[in-house]
Amino acid sequence: MKSSFYLMAACSAILMGTIGIIARLGDLDAATLTFYRLALGALILMLFLQFKGQGKRLLTRPHWGTVLGGMLLAGFILCFLKAIETIPMSLAIMLVYLAPAVAAIGAHFLFDERLTKASLALVLLAFFGFAMLQEFSFDTRGAEAVGLGYALACLGAYSAFILINKQVPASADPFAKTWVQLSVGALCCIPLIWQLPLPKGNDWLWLAMAALFPGFLAILFAVKAITALPAKVFGTLAYLEPLVVVLAGFWLFNEPMSALKWAGCGLILLSGIAQAQLTRKPHSNHAGKAGHHGVS
Repeated sequence: MKSSFYLMAACSAILMGTIGIIARLGDLDAATLTFYRLALGALILMLFLQFKGQGKRLLTRPHWGTVLGGMLLAGFILCFLKAIETIPMSLAIMLVYLAPAVAAIGAHFLFDERLTKASLALVLLAFFGFAMLQEFSFDTRGAEAVGLGYALACLGAYSAFILINKQVPASADPFAKTWVQLSVGALCCIPLIWQLPLPKGNDWLWLAMAALFPGFLAILFAVKAITALPAKVFGTLAYLEPLVVVLAGFWLFNEPMSALKWAGCGLILLSGIAQAQLTRKPHSNHAGKAGHHGVS
């Protein structure tokens, strides 16, 4: 029985990684894609629960952290999509996946979750891996500098998302929490798309795919898997997402990857997986769940 939950966790991570592919192939505006992914995802989730006769689960009063998390959710998705317009997908996603390391530092100071020597070493290893991914050169200009700025903003929003979700009670209904965050995130995008023309023709196909695959299905599989798997197992499988993004950038979009860049990606992935294995506290499961809902 548990093998099906392993598969759900893996599928969730893989599906999450498809948002960048959809954005590139569909050539959609970042704000438009973010809004429809969140709004249609929330709609599909609501209809799914209504179909199962569980619509009342969405009527609970949300925790303040859930609402703020929805705002941050929109922020880091939008910034990621803006980033990959001008920088490689591999660079953007690996910078995003430094968020657990940044959040671990934040939790050390904010929540008295003391960093062990092993955790600190893994954090430093992740940052060194990012320097390798940049080939130890940070001299970016023009559009690439703007893209890197968006990626850094995405890192900040995702790190804050993880930390804020640590404050949401573990007893919160995961479907209600997810629905609120999707809905709040969509509402935050309305001012950005208010004056933009409505999508046309094939745009709706790409938007529907974004809502269904990295939206509803990825979240549904994640919520189900989290209830059955240990946090460290789910956290480890979540790192399939950046792997999918890096491989997609290399194979589908011909993004150049040197041996040093591959090694840097490997260090970031290994340090993240090792951090997940060090997970001990019950709320880490909850935070991991929150962090996986919509990284990229």
